[in-house]
Amino acid sequence: MTSVIASGRAAASDGGGVSAYSLANPLRVDLQSLESKQDPFAFFAGLRDAGPVIPLKMPFVGRVWATTTYDATSAMLKDNRLFVQEGRHAGKSGVAGLSWWMPHAIKVLSNNMLLKDEPDHRRLRRLVDQAFQRRLVRGMRGEIEALADQILDETEGRHEIDLVSAYARRFPLEVICWLLGLPEENRGKFAEWANHMTSALRGFAALRIVFTMPGVVKYVREQIEKCRKNPREGLISELVQAEEDGDKLSEDELLSMVFLLLFAGFETTTHFITDSVMALEQNPEQKAFLFDNFHARMERATEELGRYTTPVQSTKPRYVAENCEFFGQKLQRGENIVGFLAAANYDPAAFDEPGKLKLDRLPNPHLVFGTGIHFCLGMQLARVEVQSALSRLYARYPNLEIPAPDELQWIKRFGLRGVSALAVRPHGGEMCRAA
Repeated sequence: MTSVIASGRAAASDGGGVSAYSLANPLRVDLQSLESKQDPFAFFAGLRDAGPVIPLKMPFVGRVWATTTYDATSAMLKDNRLFVQEGRHAGKSGVAGLSWWMPHAIKVLSNNMLLKDEPDHRRLRRLVDQAFQRRLVRGMRGEIEALADQILDETEGRHEIDLVSAYARRFPLEVICWLLGLPEENRGKFAEWANHMTSALRGFAALRIVFTMPGVVKYVREQIEKCRKNPREGLISELVQAEEDGDKLSEDELLSMVFLLLFAGFETTTHFITDSVMALEQNPEQKAFLFDNFHARMERATEELGRYTTPVQSTKPRYVAENCEFFGQKLQRGENIVGFLAAANYDPAAFDEPGKLKLDRLPNPHLVFGTGIHFCLGMQLARVEVQSALSRLYARYPNLEIPAPDELQWIKRFGLRGVSALAVRPHGGEMCRAA
C-alpha cells in the first residue's frame, strides 16, 4: 500500500544492494492516522513494502529506524548486545525515548528493569520473578473473575454503556491494585492517577502529570514503608521481602517496580479487552465458535485475539550499540530503533492470511508480548485478565451489540491501537424492542 508513504519514494540503493535510506531524510508517514487504526493490516503492509528496516520520524521520540517484518523485529528484540536500552552502552546518555523536558520524577520512575541492560536487568528480573512465583496467576482466576462480576453488577439494567470506562479500564486496575495489596479505600484515587499517567503523552496533558506525580510517589513510598513494618498480602510486601544471595531491591528500585507493575500493563490490558470485543463482534462466526466451547478454546483464542488486534503496536526505542548492517540497512552507533510489533504480527511471511481472525490458529508465534530477555513480565496476568473479562462479560450479556461500529473513537496516538470510548448495548436490540 504505497499511499501510506507520503513521499512515494522507492527504496534507494547505494549500488551494493544496501538501502540508502537515512535518518536525515526519513520517510513521511502519518503514524497517528485514522487509517492506521481502522485498517492496520494495509497500513503496515505499506510500511513493509518500503523495506524491513526503514527511517521514520515518531512523535516525541524523533527520528528512528523501524523494523517492519517478522524476522527483522524478532531479531532486533532478541539481540540485546547490538540493540540496548541504556544510552551509556551506545555512546549516549539517558534512556531512549525519554525527552530532556520530561519531569525528573518520571525519569526516576522510568529507571526500571524494562529499560536496563544486562547484568542489571537479570538481577532485577530475578528478584521480581521470585515475588511473582509466590502468587501463581493461574491459581487466581477465581478471584479475578469475581472482580469482573462485581464491576459488571453495576452495569445491570442499563440500555447502553461505555465499555471502556464502565468495565475495560476499571477491571485491570482493580486486579493490579488487589494483586499489589493496596487498600480498597484508595482505589478510586488510583483510578484518577492512572488516567493522568496514561494521558501523559497527549499534548498538554504532560504538564498535568508534573503536579500529579509528587502525590503518587509519596503514597507509594508510604505503602512500601507500611509493608516493610507490617507485611501483608500482596506483591508490594513480597517485593520488599524478595532477596537472593543477600541482594535486595533498593528503595528507588522498589518504587520504580511498583509503578511498573501498576501502570505498565494497565492501559494495554484495557485496549486488549476492548479490541477483543470489537474483533469478536466484527467476526460473529468466530465469536460463535469460541463460545460454543469457551473453556476448551479460550487459550488459543486469546493468543489469536492478541495477534489480530495487537494493542501495543510498537516497542519502546532502543539504541544501536555499534555500527552495523542489519537486514540490508546500515545503522550507526547511538541511533534509535523500534520494532513494529503490529507489522510483524501481520506479516504474511510468518502468518497465513494474517488479516483474518482465526481463533484456532496454530502455530501462532506472535510478538504481542515481545520476545528476548525483555518479554512482558505480566503476560500471564494479561492472558488471564482478558480471558476472565470476556468470559464474564459474555456470560452475562451474550447478545451484546456495538450499535455504531463505524463511529469508533480511535485514540490518536501511535504505539497503541484502541478506542477512548466504546458504546455497547448489553442486551443488543432486545430492550429497545421491548420498549
